Amino acid sequence: MRKPACRNAVASIVALLVFPILNHSQAVDLQRHAETIKIRLIDGRNGHPLADSYVNTWVGRERKEAMVIPTDKDGVALLCLSDEATDTDESSKGCGRSGISNHAVKYDESLRINVGFVLCEPHGGDYSWLKIMDLSTSRVLHEGVTMTNTCGKPNTTAKPGEVIIFVRPLTFWEKLKE
Repeated sequence: MRKPACRNAVASIVALLVFPILNHSQAVDLQRHAETIKIRLIDGRNGHPLADSYVNTWVGRERKEAMVIPTDKDGVALLCLSDEATDTDESSKGCGRSGISNHAVKYDESLRINVGFVLCEPHGGDYSWLKIMDLSTSRVLHEGVTMTNTCGKPNTTAKPGEVIIFVRPLTFWEKLKE
């Protein structure tokens, strides 16, 4: 009689060890299918976030029109990427509430960003608000990307999954050039 009880105990121990591993691998798999990129706009002169603004993004080279993503009170625009996204309302299910306007877009290695501000980068003056920055999506997700700040002293470092862009508003004369 002891042998069947022993077998049940061994089976229980194996189940306790195997199921958490399976659940962890499923969680990792889900993370691979839905990623959120945070794009932070920071005023390079004073370090304040640029709230209630927007960021233009393109994921992949095929998209002709930019996706306009609003920034929140912290100057953060959220871009949700998914392996299964088709740019429909149903595609945001893997990203929860952090997706942009309840949409997720299909992952692509190419990520392009444009902001309506002067970039605080070397040679970032004339017409830099028209510049489209090309980034590697995998680099953003694994390392994070921080742009240079030549407008002032504020500085911070991006975390994985984050892009930090230091900018300043256009001057009166720059607006006239526009």
